[in-house]
This record gives sequence, structure tokens and C-alpha cells, in this order.
Amino acid sequence: MSSAKTLGDLLSQLDRDNWVSDATGLFKNAQAISRVTSDSRQVGPGTLFIAVHGVSQDGHRFLEPAFKSGAVLAIGQNAHDHPNYLQVKDSRETLAQLAAELHGNPSHSLLMVGVTGTSGKTTTTYIIESILKAAGHCVGVIGTVNFRIGEEILPSTHTTPGAVELQELLEQMKIKGCTAVVMEVSSHALKQKRTAALAFDGVIFTNLSPEHLDFHPHMEDYFASKSILFFDQMQRSRLAGKTPFAAVNVDDHYGERLAESLSSVPSPVLHGFRVTSEVTVGLEGICGVYQGIPFQSELVGGFNASNILGALCVCRGIGISAEAITEGIRSLPCVPGRLEKVPASKGRTILIDYAHKPDALEKVLSVLEAIKGSGKLITVFGCGGDRDRTKRPLMGKIAVQLSDQVFITSDNPRTENPETIIAEILHGTNGQSESSTPVHVEIDRKKAIFMAVQASRPGDIILIAGKGHEDYQIIADPTTPGGVRKIHLDDREIASEALQFL
Repeated sequence: MSSAKTLGDLLSQLDRDNWVSDATGLFKNAQAISRVTSDSRQVGPGTLFIAVHGVSQDGHRFLEPAFKSGAVLAIGQNAHDHPNYLQVKDSRETLAQLAAELHGNPSHSLLMVGVTGTSGKTTTTYIIESILKAAGHCVGVIGTVNFRIGEEILPSTHTTPGAVELQELLEQMKIKGCTAVVMEVSSHALKQKRTAALAFDGVIFTNLSPEHLDFHPHMEDYFASKSILFFDQMQRSRLAGKTPFAAVNVDDHYGERLAESLSSVPSPVLHGFRVTSEVTVGLEGICGVYQGIPFQSELVGGFNASNILGALCVCRGIGISAEAITEGIRSLPCVPGRLEKVPASKGRTILIDYAHKPDALEKVLSVLEAIKGSGKLITVFGCGGDRDRTKRPLMGKIAVQLSDQVFITSDNPRTENPETIIAEILHGTNGQSESSTPVHVEIDRKKAIFMAVQASRPGDIILIAGKGHEDYQIIADPTTPGGVRKIHLDDREIASEALQFL
């Protein structure tokens, strides 16, 4: 890991426009700093403590405990009279900058690609990873399914980790030989400035639809947060000496708006992409030619065609050869939990998908409804607890409109009553299906999957939606500090087990 740097070294690299206090007198301070943290429990000798206004806690409440634990200096937004305290306008920005400086700004010397949007981030990062590997890179991946350092797999803590963890992870990737990193960039991370000190070579906007409206007050705030990657972050990239490239899906309304905004200001090199008539989408996969590059993929669905084009465009824009792009797309057979097939399905097609929001569920079901032939389309899904409640009836409505049979069950109920969640989903199913789609309710997710498999016949398609790659379920447990715990639950395993009873 990185060697300690002095307090003066770190402070001299900060953006002084963000200062309220004057810290220039500390530039010659030679105290060694070995850690930067916003968690007062991690403070010890040689630590810089950054107080941030969190979602549930205000770090400024822990300034005195941090000093008592040996913090060399504390930084925050509130006024404070301790002699070893520096006031700034935005402590999250400062946290990101200090973490990057302490760990040697690894993003400056790595080929960095960031992917943002509501749906398609994970699939797009898998495609880019495959392309970069075909081009000879050792690739690090940061995303929802897991973190990957070459062939090493680490558990994912967040889609996009916190600023300190992110810089530590990038430094670790660099030390272990990675030359390129592709990462999912969430709206939470952008709004909370976790990625503020990163320098990207390429960025992609996939699409935007209602999601995380328990965190964002409205869609415009959600869109503005996503847009940070293409404006503020690109300025950071240019300052680091990079010439960033942006690929934006202009088939999407918000993507079209973003592309228009980018065309009128100093911006990254921009390519707006859309699925054209040169791209063929079928049950056996997706193929075509785009920007003169031929490609063929085993992935299915128009939304995956868009993901492929985004990956193709950004990789071409950052200098990857056409041959590597073609080979990388061809060699990726599937993405975990994204229309992932359960093997040996006894004549049925059983698909596991992460679709857990209205737009994603509608896109997946529309693809499957178009290809189901004479068979039935059976859908199993639920909605997460302690999350945006407005999407529940919308998903219920979509499921009955596009399915022949629906099983409503639990997703990750967390601290909410599963019956309450299901009741809100059911509000969207009443009178919405002209074909009177049968709707079954089973709170126990394993039992619901068994019921769906038992109800199926050869030629049917079963979509088990919502949890995708996850191999756990989050349920209430008042005995734990967070009020929840994880239990093992894997949709793929359950479906395979259910097939044995046919």
C-alpha cells in the first residue's frame, strides 16, 4: 500500500477555492499521515479525520472523539475552534481529494472507463472488461456483482465504494498489475462526491428511468447527479492530462438531453449512439456492424444491443482496436444474473434477471414476450423493502400486462413487512390486464419459485426477476444493530432444485 505522506504535502494539493480557513501555514508541517478517514472509529495516530454530513449521522458530532483518538488534523464544513481544525466549503470533496493524494492518484496512470445510467451498467462493464482483456489489458472491475482484480474476485460492498475505499482499491489494482479499470458509477456516488478525484478516459451514459427516488427528491435531481460524470468529472480528467471520450445513448430521452448539453460547452469528445437497422436482435443473440466494426454476441434483447454499442463506442474512442472489440464482444457468453439461463431446464427456458425497477422489468418482459412463441411467459418477482415505494404498483402493472402468469413474492424485505410490500404491488395489478392474467401470492420466495416451475410446461419461459446475481436475502432481525440480516438464497439454485421434482 502507499507510504505515508506528510500533512504539508497533502494539504498543498487541495483545491484552495474550497477553503474557509487558511491552511497555508501547515504546508511545511512534516507530520506523517498514514490514513484519511471519515469514520471516527478508525482514527488513530497519523490520521486525518474528515467530518461529513451523512445520510443518518453528522460526522461533525465526532470531532472531539477524533481529536482524543489522536487525529493530526480534522477537516469539516462547520465552524469549530479547535487549533487542529480546518474548515472547508465541501468536506466530501476534500475527502475525495485527500484519499486520492494519499494513495498516489492511481486513476491518473490507469486506463479508466466509467459507466452510469439506471439500467445496463453491469452488463456494459462486463462487455468492456471482455474487450479490454482481448486488447491485452489486465483489467480491474468495480461494480454491483463483485470487485475483480484480474482473475481475483472480491465481494462488492457498494456499486461504487466510498471515496477512501475506492482509492485504496484502485491502488491495489495498480500494484497487482492492472493497466485498465472499468467501473459502475452510481448516482449516489456522484452526488456524494465519492468519485470526485478520479480521472476517466472514457464514460458511458446508458439510460435513465425512475429509480432511487427515496434518495433523489425528483427525476431532475437524479439526472443532474448522473450528469456530474460528464461535466465536473471530465474537467478533473482534463486537468490530469487526459482527453476523455463520452458515449451517450441518444435513443434515451435523458441521453438526448445530455448529448445536447455536452455539445454546447467544453466537453469530452462526444459520440451519441443508438441502435440502427444494421443491428439484428434475435433469440440466438445480437449481431451487426457499427462504426465499421462487425460484432456478434450471445446476449439477447434490444437493451443489450444498446449496451453492446455503448461499450463498442467508448472502447473505440479510447483507442482499442477494432479486432479486440469484435473478439471481446464475441467471447462474452453471459453476464451473471442478467437474463442468465438455468441449465437443464427440461424443455423450459428459465431466466434469472436483476430487473428490480419498472423500466428494467418492462424491457426484459417485452423481449421475452416477443420471442415466447406458443409457450407461456411466467414471471416471479417482488420489490425490496425500505426502498422507493412508488415503483411497486408500477411493477405489478407491468408484470400482468406482459406475462401470462404472475407469482408475486418477497425480494429483500429488510425491515418492512413483506405482506405490506406485496399489497402495494397488487394495487397495480387490479384491472390492468385485458387477458385476466392469473396472479398468485406467496411470501416465501423459494416456495414461489417452486410453484412457478410446477405450473410450467415444456416451451414455457419463466422469468425470476429482482435479485439476479445475489445469493442472499435481506430480512428483518431486530437483534442486530441495523435491524436486518442476510440469509442464503440463490434463485439459480432454487430453480435447479425445483426442476428435479418435475
